Amino acid sequence: MMFSNDYPKNWGEIANAVKERAGWCCQHCGAANDRETGHVLTVHHLDGDKSNCAPSNLVALCQKCHLHIQAKYHPGQEFLPGMEPTWIS
Repeated sequence: MMFSNDYPKNWGEIANAVKERAGWCCQHCGAANDRETGHVLTVHHLDGDKSNCAPSNLVALCQKCHLHIQAKYHPGQEFLPGMEPTWIS
């Protein structure tokens, strides 16, 4: 399966809308966007395809969670009941 690594030209607007939708908080740990604590909000593509900017494919994560999840999550991965990250629902 081939994915695009190209962000759309309006990526800044899309990312800002995702962060707004999340209330400027990480959808995994709940930390507010705050550079001093290292919780800088980013946007993660759940399926790994940067060209897929469907709202259901984008989740607001602080950098700490983004790096942690990106290292361990694989598209199509299943979670144990009760162990799903908050962005799954």
